[in-house]
Amino acid sequence: MKESLSSVDIAVIVKELQQLIGARVEKVYQIGKQEIRLKLHKSNAGSFNLVIEAGRRIHLTKYRREAPRMPSNFAMFLRKHLNGCRITAIQQFEFDRIVELRLSCRDAVLGLIAELLPGGNIILIDERGEILIPFHRISFSTREIKAHERYERPPSRMNPLQVTREELAKLCGSATGDVVRTIALELGLGGLYAEEVCAKSGIDRHKNASALADDELNALYEAIKSVLKPVITGEGLCPHIVIEEGARVDVLPFELSRYKDAEKIPFPSFNDAVDEFFTKKIVECMEAAVQSERDRVIAQYERILKEQEAALREYRTKEEEWRRKGELIYTKYREIEDMLASRSGKEKKVELSLPECKIEIDTSLSLFKNASLCYERAKVFRKKREGVERAIANTRDKLKQEQERASVKGAIAIPIAKAIPKAIPEKREVKREKKEWYERFRWFMTHEGVLVIAGKDATTNEILVKKYMSSDDLFCHTQASGAPVVVAKTGGRPLSDSTLRAIAQFAASYSSLWKYGFYEGECYFVKGEQVSKTPPSGEYIKKGSFVIRGRRQYLKVPLGLCIGIDEHSRVIVLPELEKQRLKRFVVLEPDNELDKNELSTEIVEYFHAHGVMTTRDEILRLLPPGKSRIKVKY
Repeated sequence: MKESLSSVDIAVIVKELQQLIGARVEKVYQIGKQEIRLKLHKSNAGSFNLVIEAGRRIHLTKYRREAPRMPSNFAMFLRKHLNGCRITAIQQFEFDRIVELRLSCRDAVLGLIAELLPGGNIILIDERGEILIPFHRISFSTREIKAHERYERPPSRMNPLQVTREELAKLCGSATGDVVRTIALELGLGGLYAEEVCAKSGIDRHKNASALADDELNALYEAIKSVLKPVITGEGLCPHIVIEEGARVDVLPFELSRYKDAEKIPFPSFNDAVDEFFTKKIVECMEAAVQSERDRVIAQYERILKEQEAALREYRTKEEEWRRKGELIYTKYREIEDMLASRSGKEKKVELSLPECKIEIDTSLSLFKNASLCYERAKVFRKKREGVERAIANTRDKLKQEQERASVKGAIAIPIAKAIPKAIPEKREVKREKKEWYERFRWFMTHEGVLVIAGKDATTNEILVKKYMSSDDLFCHTQASGAPVVVAKTGGRPLSDSTLRAIAQFAASYSSLWKYGFYEGECYFVKGEQVSKTPPSGEYIKKGSFVIRGRRQYLKVPLGLCIGIDEHSRVIVLPELEKQRLKRFVVLEPDNELDKNELSTEIVEYFHAHGVMTTRDEILRLLPPGKSRIKVKY
């Protein structure tokens, strides 16, 4: 399959591009790593879009591929120098794969050079031939492409459009290879057109070029002129795309014997044919990349759904178990009383074995109170079950949406001639809604439906523990000082390892570890009942600190936070381990690169570029202490 234009193709393209002489440059866009698009306008002819891809192609396009909202430095430089300039000439250098656009500006004459050979470049030069800016700075053995250097073209080869019979004979006489390689390389025809020349001349393409007889040289010379006649005169051009076995394999300006029996799609101009051929390939590649990303997202949602369904089964079992224990205490009240009376010990907690199940009784409380506690535990698991059921419904909706998107293949490039107006970017509605109690703290919801809350300072740490933490909640803190208290509202249920790691990452990332540039930190977990404000006798604990009694569970995690847009179009913060739940986000890591003001500005600009309206203050409230670096934008 064709990957780039040959010298013959470029010669035809350049002839057709002569219609652009006199056109004015309105804007320059960089729409790919190697590709720019010039928006042009010409009086009495309308607008044109010229695509240049370094190392591959140059042609007019009828397709609009969206450019980044924030232009690259290269695009900005070209805009500064080329906007308003008029094209005065378009030429191919010596039948090589190099095209120059000469532009007349207000006070200068500039040249935009497109090198379409392998390892190509796009270079802006001034009227003296000095490089103003290259797309890529490259050093070769014979030349150097960088700013302020004089632009030097690669060594030229013989021009087949102007070659004489004597020059061809001399070329073949000094050649060491076969005929097809000699004319393909030394005349710059490329393999396909060199084979066509051999076929027309009737010469075996594998024959040594230096062994050609005079009559064979004559035949070869006439075949070269015959093959290139459409390029020289414009007669016999019939631009088309070649189809083989249902696939587009080539795009040509005129018929070649190699594809004599192949299916062909004709076009009114070679620019149109090239545009359709290459843009179609780009769209297919982009669709494949999008499909791959959708498959990844679908797999993530399926994994989350599996974890949620496992949690749901556990909650249902626990809810039924505690409800059944409460009912047994009521229905077997007398039997349980007798069993307790028969025990000689005075243990506070007594485990009784009934035929139905084992029940733990707190002897300091009445049996009715014990039954009531069982019902309370059942109620806790019922609420958790209902929360996970809502989360499952939400995940299934998202999974269905992604599966529907994956099943629909839409064009990514839209024909400019038939382009519909660009849709207004989706903006978050600004509603003054009543805030939840936990929104005064830092918080996030895990994929298992567990609410995780973190203090912001000593005062909010105190409030969080004293007012909102239950004895069966999970308390998390780092080993380092200057860290927030983090509370997970678990209701006493066990959490998966992935959820524990996400909670620990959240706690570590908002600690002083981030400010000091650490890339990982150690956290510990205890139950709420192990946390106290009562210090040992004779000691004092300061505000925002607590006494931890009993065994701790330690966990070491990397630091990382994710600021992005959730399914409700809110800007929220999550630990990096939970980033797959966001539609668009940036991942942050500790680094001495950007302070909070610079970082918030860059994040706001990125979100605005994708139609998400937010403010610097909103982002600043979510940032960790100290300086950071944007690791990934998605």
